[in-house]
Amino acid sequence: MIKFFRKIRQDLLSRGKTGKYFKYAIGEIVLVVIGILIALSLNNWNESRKNEILKQQLIEDLIIELQSSKVIINDAIALGDSLVADGRLYLKHIGFKELTIQIDSLKKLGGFITYGIPYDLNLPIYEDSKSSGKLSMINNKKVLILYAEIMSANMGGTIHRKISNEMYYNGSGWELRKEIGLSEILSTPNEMLPERFRLTEKKFLEILARPSTFATLNNSLQMKVVRINYMNRISNGMTKVIALLEREKK
Repeated sequence: MIKFFRKIRQDLLSRGKTGKYFKYAIGEIVLVVIGILIALSLNNWNESRKNEILKQQLIEDLIIELQSSKVIINDAIALGDSLVADGRLYLKHIGFKELTIQIDSLKKLGGFITYGIPYDLNLPIYEDSKSSGKLSMINNKKVLILYAEIMSANMGGTIHRKISNEMYYNGSGWELRKEIGLSEILSTPNEMLPERFRLTEKKFLEILARPSTFATLNNSLQMKVVRINYMNRISNGMTKVIALLEREKK
């Protein structure tokens, strides 16, 4: 093709048609420029198409990650809600001068004292896309803001859990355990406890009647209430992010 254009130029010059030569040269330059622009447009289109494919794959991966994590956290919230409900009943019963419930039935409600709410936020795809800069492919700022709120709620919950656990287990919880031996005494039937930790009914009721015991168990309950509040913030944030990401899908 280059030889063809060169031959035309040489032919025009050899015949002294300088005017036509310049017109032709300008036309050739225009064609070259147009060709370059077309090539750049095609290249940009191809890059845009590749980026869009990567973006859609990232969106799909983020949605799957959030949906999976949401199932886990909602299961943990359901467990936590059950423990809190039991805890409130437990405290309601021991708030009276005399028990209005059988001790074994009361102890069945006592799981809130010793059971935790297992959940740790794990979003590796989000973390990787954020650190690599891929997250910037998602132009919806609301998605980024909601993700920041989710991570903030998770951090707040982690800090609260750490501080409150240390204060409880090294404070009022420790004082109660020091006296009764272990906290499971308040939630486990006597026959299932090691003999040295078994309490008479009189001693058990005496411990329950103390304001300090009520306060200690209420602290344990409130720790779970706050933890669940943070987890609900995370779950609600995930629901909103999933909805926004679904709108970004093509």
